[in-house]
Amino acid sequence: MTRWSSKQFWNGVGILILIICSLSAWAADDSIMLDSARARLDSGDLAGATALANDLLRQFPASPKAPSAQLMVARIQYKNTPDATGDLLSAFSLVRMKYPASPEAADALVHIGFLHSRSNTADSIKDFESFLVTYPNHTESARVAQTLGRLYLRTHDLDKAEAAFDKLKGIQTATTVVAEEAALQSGFVKIMKFHADKKREHLAAAITSLSAMSSADGVNVRSRADLGVAECLLLLGKSTEAREKYSAAVRAYADQPYTKGIALYGMACCSQMTGNYEAAVKDYATFIAAQTGAKLADKVQSWKTVALASTTANMQALVQREGSWGRVQGSGIVQESAYHQARCLYSLGRRDDAIAGLPELISTLKEGSELRADAEKLLERCRNSVRGEK
Repeated sequence: MTRWSSKQFWNGVGILILIICSLSAWAADDSIMLDSARARLDSGDLAGATALANDLLRQFPASPKAPSAQLMVARIQYKNTPDATGDLLSAFSLVRMKYPASPEAADALVHIGFLHSRSNTADSIKDFESFLVTYPNHTESARVAQTLGRLYLRTHDLDKAEAAFDKLKGIQTATTVVAEEAALQSGFVKIMKFHADKKREHLAAAITSLSAMSSADGVNVRSRADLGVAECLLLLGKSTEAREKYSAAVRAYADQPYTKGIALYGMACCSQMTGNYEAAVKDYATFIAAQTGAKLADKVQSWKTVALASTTANMQALVQREGSWGRVQGSGIVQESAYHQARCLYSLGRRDDAIAGLPELISTLKEGSELRADAEKLLERCRNSVRGEK
């Protein structure tokens, strides 16, 4: 055993102290730099925050704080250039490449998935599927599962969409609101599956799923669930039960213009389906009259505003940017109501009344649209019938 001299011993202690001090200084310096960068970011100084984060990465590339700094740089880049999808994908991918085992890699993957969803649905789906396998109980898992379900809907993969929404209900980090929304979406996917294959068991399953949401905490979820059950009953041919459900919704959600409007329209559809054309004419008139404006075109726009307000902020931004009203559920039912009202008037032999309203309806419809073509044919049929009677 080698014996150290007193001088060697104290030299060794001195070196050890220097190492410890160096490590402590490193820890202090990188922590201070990251905290300073965060303070700059909170104050709105994005350039200053970026400079400090990049300094940290240069001076302390192996620091435990480095993944946070790298993610901060990417997030600031997103704030500065939110539309630069390619550059942003590179920035967040760098976080995952340099620090694959870090918590920040999970956050980066979420950003990558949402960036891919802008134009590459297939890659976005892969990103989010990978995320849920790797991070099943991450704080973002519920939001990712919800988005994944919607992406499956975009690709018309209803079975996977339904499975994603059902899985979301069991994610530990899902809030009550998110879990209720998932259950609601699962019910509506079942209705979509009925429209795809006409199997009535989908409607029965949807009624079971949506009925459970009729007592949900959120009034938005409750109202949509009630409307969904009414739609299922109508599709099953149970018009009387459906009308009762729609009528109850009109009373229960009188202070919600969109829900009330859909329910009034549903009541009219039920009346028309049972051949009660007199009631249908009145029901359609009630819904149309409830919209603001003197002219039909004003009422159409008023209802579109109500329908848009019922959607998410992302959908509102999309419609305002692209004018894609077809994505807003029920946005065209004022015109549909006017058309079906005219059809009911025709069936009642009130051709002149139908003729009186159809030209105004046609003027609000897009040239070449299916509804406009149907309205023009109905107007011609009404006119021919009147001429024949004379």
